[in-house]
Amino acid sequence: MKYTEHYEISSHDVDVNNNMQPTFISRYMQETATHQMRDRKPTYQDLFAKGQAFVLIRYSVKIIRQLHRYEKLDVDTWRCSDRGATLVRCYSMGVAGETAAQAYSEWAAVDFINGGFVKPADMDLSNFERDEEVDNGLPKRFVFKKNMKFEPVGTHKVLYADVDLNMHMNNTVYFDILWSYIPDIMHKELTSVNIRYKKEAPIGSEIEIGMLELDPAFAGDDDAEEAWGFKTTVDGKTNVECVFGVRKTESEGMHR
Repeated sequence: MKYTEHYEISSHDVDVNNNMQPTFISRYMQETATHQMRDRKPTYQDLFAKGQAFVLIRYSVKIIRQLHRYEKLDVDTWRCSDRGATLVRCYSMGVAGETAAQAYSEWAAVDFINGGFVKPADMDLSNFERDEEVDNGLPKRFVFKKNMKFEPVGTHKVLYADVDLNMHMNNTVYFDILWSYIPDIMHKELTSVNIRYKKEAPIGSEIEIGMLELDPAFAGDDDAEEAWGFKTTVDGKTNVECVFGVRKTESEGMHR
């Protein structure tokens, strides 16, 4: 069983090539998960009132076909089997029965009052629709070796508009910041995103961004012609590690 929500892609959700931006792919998926919590209980606010919150650890999305403004979206989400203290949630996004993107994610439930983590098994999430894990073809784990040299490309100050209820930068905002550094991105399209969140970036902190071109095989994405790795730090500690798979776009964008 899966929980499904329906949307229409707005003109603000796409890039100059009329392809949905990665930030909005993630936001529509996570919004659907929030709707499931709203309708099935406990809601995000119910957990927050108890001092609990879900924090994203890993997220990977395979873009099977590009999505464009005003298309009608069907977005599915479902809970999968837990892994100890980790909740696994998957997503699928499509148009008129055609699958356009599939995503896998891992979440930790944190107790921000007492500290530590809460096992999903100790939370009443029994009303959430459940199904098998999606296989989007991307590796669930990737490792940046110590000898990889990331070139500093910029910094980002975490401001009020970036943060969520936890007062840390919202996990979807990273895509807005990072993918713009990919060379000649105006003439390319994303085929996959694979990101690991290691340290949160609180409001007022500064994120330092490093970038590295990778062998396309590193992304584990058969459609990627290029792969770009990012490693960001906050106060000298790794913040996120991310791999983008990209290829030359065939979309007829507004800039052409």
